[in-house]
Amino acid sequence: MDITYLYDINSFHIYYVEEIESTNTYLKEHYHEFPKPSVLIAKRQTKGRGRYDRVWKSDNDLIFSLLFDNLYYNEIIAPLSISLVLESKNVKAGIKWPNDIYINLNKLSGVLIENIYSDRLLASIVGIGINRTSKEDYSSVGLLDFLGDFSNMEFIKEVLIKYQELLNYEFSELISLYKKYSIVIGKKIVYKNNIYTATSIDEFGHLVISDDINEYHITSDEISIKESIIE
Repeated sequence: MDITYLYDINSFHIYYVEEIESTNTYLKEHYHEFPKPSVLIAKRQTKGRGRYDRVWKSDNDLIFSLLFDNLYYNEIIAPLSISLVLESKNVKAGIKWPNDIYINLNKLSGVLIENIYSDRLLASIVGIGINRTSKEDYSSVGLLDFLGDFSNMEFIKEVLIKYQELLNYEFSELISLYKKYSIVIGKKIVYKNNIYTATSIDEFGHLVISDDINEYHITSDEISIKESIIE
C-alpha cells in the first residue's frame, strides 16, 4: 500500500492512498509515524467503520481522517466545517447530534472520532465520510445531487480550510454556530422513560437535556437519538 505525501493545506500535512481498509484504523496503528496535524485521504475504503462498528464500504466518496495531538472541540468543529462549506455553495444542511450531516432528512455525511490514550492523550483521530452519490441500502443523499460534477479533492480542501479556521474559534462561538445548524436542539427527547428538551451541547460533545427539575449531559452511547426524538 503506497501512501503518498501531497502538500500542505495551512497547517495540515496531506497524504493520499488509492485503497485502504480504513483511514481511521490506519492512523490509530501508525499515528506515531505522522506529523501533527495530518490528513489521510483515500479514494477507496474497504472496511470503513461508523459508530457502533458499522461497516461503511466506499468507492470514490470523500473519505479522509484528520490526526491531531490535541482534543480540541472536534465533535463540534467536524460537522460544522462541512455544514459551512455547503452553505457557501447554497446547500442547506443540518447536524444530527452527535455529528452526522443531513440534507432534507437524508444522511450525507458521518464523523467517527477516536482518541488514543496511554497515561495521556497520544492522538485524536477524526474520520469523515461524505457521500458523493446516494446509497441504495439506507436513506441518504450525495453531493452530486446538489453540486453537479465536482472534484473530491477540492471539496475536501475547502472543508480543511474551514476546519482550520474553526480551530481558532472560542467555544462560545462554536456552540452558537452548532445550535444554528442543529436539527436536534429544541426537540423533545425521551430519556429513561421521561421527556426532556435538548438544550445544548457541552464542551465534551455531550447532549444537554433538561426538564423543569433536572439537567443531564448524555453521551451518544447512552441514547439512540433517531429513536428518541418525539417532535
